[in-house]
Amino acid sequence: MRIGFFGGAFDPYHQEHENVILQAKEELGLDRVIVYPSSDPPHKTCSAPFDKRVSFLQKATKKYGFVTVDTIEGETGRINPTVEILPKLQNKYPAEESYFIIGGDSLEKFDTWIRPQEIADKTQFAVIARGEKERTLAAKDRAEKKFGARITVLRYVGQEISSSLIKAHIELGDRPSGLSNEMYDLIREEGLYHTHAAMVERQKGILPPKRYEHVKRTTYYALKLNGSLGLPYEKVFPAAFLHDCAKMTSRKMEGVPDCIVHQFVGREIARTEYGIEDEEILSAIECHTTGKPNMTTLEKLIFCADMLEEGRTFAGVETLREIIKDNFEKGFFACVQATYKNLTEKGKEMHPLTKQCLEYYNSLYL
Repeated sequence: MRIGFFGGAFDPYHQEHENVILQAKEELGLDRVIVYPSSDPPHKTCSAPFDKRVSFLQKATKKYGFVTVDTIEGETGRINPTVEILPKLQNKYPAEESYFIIGGDSLEKFDTWIRPQEIADKTQFAVIARGEKERTLAAKDRAEKKFGARITVLRYVGQEISSSLIKAHIELGDRPSGLSNEMYDLIREEGLYHTHAAMVERQKGILPPKRYEHVKRTTYYALKLNGSLGLPYEKVFPAAFLHDCAKMTSRKMEGVPDCIVHQFVGREIARTEYGIEDEEILSAIECHTTGKPNMTTLEKLIFCADMLEEGRTFAGVETLREIIKDNFEKGFFACVQATYKNLTEKGKEMHPLTKQCLEYYNSLYL
């Protein structure tokens, strides 16, 4: 008996999850695949309840007789680190050979897991690269040398499908790619992934259509970039979606160019009218146009997403997108430089924060 163990939030279960199951079975010659959804993953907050995610998984995989959906994580009532849950699954489903199926991005961070040496000693890994396979092969080499890990990298290279992007598309009323029709219908029937429905409806009613579309694109782009950053969805979505919540304001502020007053007023509106209390979200809204010294990762993300969202067509935007795709920090710095250069060359009024931002990051990166 050859078994594969495949865990995840499955929030929601999408096409790439199915691809991994099918490819792992074929390439590894698996007799069974045990799929086990996370109950309370330590690195993210799930939007859908555990019982709904289990039910959707069971309905989506019932056509495959070799798949078993195991609810072991929901039975403990607490966070379940892999080092504890995997041996329980191995005891529950004994096999001559078993594999722990993970993505290449997880392998890259393996040395940050709880007691990675114990995990490496007790299992062998089947890894699916996403995007550039070279990074996964480099992570394989590191894990083998440091932990003596037994790792098989599958021939299949996974698609870039983001659960966060799927949730955001549903939240904003757009049909997401990467979901089967069956899963999309189940989600709609249950009314899931509408956590911010009141916020969305209000902004849609206030902002002109073109501005609203920009806000949506900024939200999607922020979540796309966040795939390599791992910030919580519940921070990224409201920060990106509300970044222009004061764009229609007629207020004036002394010493502040009219075109950026909205970032300062936006902080106030997000707090008082949308109930945002998270200081990091408010701060990301407040500096999304100017930047500032010593920005958090969320602040950098919203600054860049607003500038690079896929509706932007200014000269050099494609180059900036390529840089930030390859290296977020380099891309952010390139965006800071491009902002300052654009304002200087066009002789536009500049807020002091923009110059301070450039000077601060020049001192770090140059």
